[in-house]
Amino acid sequence: MDEIMRNLGTLNHNTTKRDPTCSVHFIDSTASYKDEQKFVKCLVSKSEDLEVNSVLRRKPVELATNRSLFEIGHNFEDVPNWLSIEQPVKTPLKNILRYMVENHLSTTVQIEINTMYFNCHILVLQSYSKFFLDLEVVPFAVTLPEEKVSQKAFMLIYKWMISDEPILERKSILEVFVAATYLRIESLLLHCWKYFNIIECFNEDTACILYIETKRNPALDIVRSIMLTRIRKFLLTFVATRDFFDVPLNHLIYLLSSNDICVNTEVEILFIMVRWLGHDWKQRQKYVNSLIPCIRFDLMPLWYLLYVRQVETHKLIKKLINIPKVNATFNETISKITSKMYGEKTNAKSFKQGTEHRQWIQDEMCPYFHHIACPYTRNINFIQFESYLTALQRQTLNRWVTVELIDLKKPKQCCIALHNFKI
Repeated sequence: MDEIMRNLGTLNHNTTKRDPTCSVHFIDSTASYKDEQKFVKCLVSKSEDLEVNSVLRRKPVELATNRSLFEIGHNFEDVPNWLSIEQPVKTPLKNILRYMVENHLSTTVQIEINTMYFNCHILVLQSYSKFFLDLEVVPFAVTLPEEKVSQKAFMLIYKWMISDEPILERKSILEVFVAATYLRIESLLLHCWKYFNIIECFNEDTACILYIETKRNPALDIVRSIMLTRIRKFLLTFVATRDFFDVPLNHLIYLLSSNDICVNTEVEILFIMVRWLGHDWKQRQKYVNSLIPCIRFDLMPLWYLLYVRQVETHKLIKKLINIPKVNATFNETISKITSKMYGEKTNAKSFKQGTEHRQWIQDEMCPYFHHIACPYTRNINFIQFESYLTALQRQTLNRWVTVELIDLKKPKQCCIALHNFKI
């Protein structure tokens, strides 16, 4: 259809005016049935072109002795000023067609979706949908699966087809996108992607909501993955909800491995992993080895690595630490940090080097918050983390926007009131 429209545009550009034509088949009745050379198809615009003899190039028949007035030369067809006579007003064809389409007159196909029937014009559907265009034989009724094309989605899509300036509603965009994917409506899919690609439309909380809406629908996997990349400062609020438990393993690995997610401390990455695993430990314990590499242990406070075995009371965390691979990772990290501290004689002001940092935030509501280089923090446990998540659920909807990011090149003061200490 696009190719047809491009060809039409080229013709309109190259010619100023073109007479309407008709498609006509000319058949020589005197020829045999199998004689293909006596079968001609062409476009005609003048009534004179309908002369079968001239089209088939037959030899003129000998004139009879008694000829008609026309045959002897009397021609009453050439009337002076015929074309200058004022013509009666005719309604343009496009206006009539639009009226018929918009008012569903003389519809040619019926679309059935779960016992609901839509009367439509097949040419409208074929103009945009490759699904309908590829139908070899167009039946009177076409049944569509409701799980692919909902009744509401089809109504909105048909309305979009017959509208000159269509607008998609936010609340229905996913239903429309799924249906347009099944019906192969490329222009409508591009319209949906126009919104998906605008960060102002879907970012942080709105992206997270769309991410949740797209779960368990394979047609939306690409949209779902893109929305996941836009969750940064909103991460902890998302983790605090029960929707977080439905995040698949590969998406959780992406989140915990990302440099763009915002957390108060690297210890929260461990706690987030524990929260997800603990929701269904029997089924998810096999994923521990896949998740552990996401944690940047050398960005954790050294004291936490040393004392987590004695201080932390959470059963699942203690169980994780006793896993040989996890325990070995703890010991290796402690050894690495200790050697670096004593070998390079670093002090509390020095930030850990070698491992890429995440987006650190400074949430004053966090009960265990301390800057990454502060030596005075000694109170981080999973109970506090759960308490923090509970508090996040009770905050205003846009509170996450006000949380400040920490610039490691310009660290702020920490623990001034208690310790009179500057970073």
